[in-house]
Amino acid sequence: METRSITLYSRPECELCVEALAALRQIVAASPTPLVISEINVEGDPALHQRLLTEIPAVEYGGQLLSHATSQMRIATFIAKVDDTVQHV
Repeated sequence: METRSITLYSRPECELCVEALAALRQIVAASPTPLVISEINVEGDPALHQRLLTEIPAVEYGGQLLSHATSQMRIATFIAKVDDTVQHV
């Protein structure tokens, strides 16, 4: 089974980003699909910072972006929808 990547866009000292990472870790631990989390600090890239600062924490999965990824249920629903879309293409 192919490992899929989930990217969390965050920044230092962002409490919501810490919560999003914890939620992602729980989702990954419970997932039957091998998933790996990559965390990107938007402050390390000026263009990314400008584009996503008001959207963080944001999760990118399957080429789609979920802005304001602040709850485990919201992130899990997003991942399931992306997986469902990919399977029906």
